Amino acid sequence: MLTDDYLQATTSVLSQIVASERASLAQVATWFADTIAADGVLHTFGTGHSSLLACDGLYRAGGLACVNAIIEPFTTFESGAIAGTQFERTSGLAERILDRYDLRREDTFVVYSNSGVNALPVEMTQVAQARGLRTVAISSKAYAAQVSQDKGVPSLFDIADVAIDNHVVPGDAALALGERYRMGSLSTMTGAFIWNVLISESAALLIERGIDPPVYISSNMPDATKNNRALVDRYRHRIRHL
Repeated sequence: MLTDDYLQATTSVLSQIVASERASLAQVATWFADTIAADGVLHTFGTGHSSLLACDGLYRAGGLACVNAIIEPFTTFESGAIAGTQFERTSGLAERILDRYDLRREDTFVVYSNSGVNALPVEMTQVAQARGLRTVAISSKAYAAQVSQDKGVPSLFDIADVAIDNHVVPGDAALALGERYRMGSLSTMTGAFIWNVLISESAALLIERGIDPPVYISSNMPDATKNNRALVDRYRHRIRHL
């Protein structure tokens, strides 16, 4: 059954990430912990379906409160999916977008882009670097290499301070249906896995340093209201969409 094939593809790619990306995951988790200890913010950005991953870290139960998702209508599906594809390939927008957000040198900037070559994610990374932030890309190295070579453009693996490979196949479809079709995307699942590894590891590092990590509690759990209200008050001025 395709169910079994997809399960195998999913477990295989997650195992590859754990086996191959440990050093990068450890480095970025340390950066996250350093940012939080300095009272900084983790900025997340993605276009199209990658915007789902950028949003996933914002105001999430069991997540960090210091996450600022950079959300603009034309980078999501709000202005239309086709229009969003056009915008993510348009140069010259990054400066205008980031001028709307409070970026500081102690912050860390995370960009999701499965292909790793579209103009807007690449330029957002470059602008964040120019403003003194450490930059992290979560992307498919195989996909980026193929498209970058075909188009003759740089990829996030050439630019970001650390690029974490999600080990997703080019085209982001793991299952072959006959000779023509492929289905079963993996980039959203792997991106969420990588993110949760990073924030969990960074929280553990903070505890080792004697610092309480700023973690949201699900609103229906005991002590959630007091805990979450304090975190909102602490970070509201830094997080545009809170």
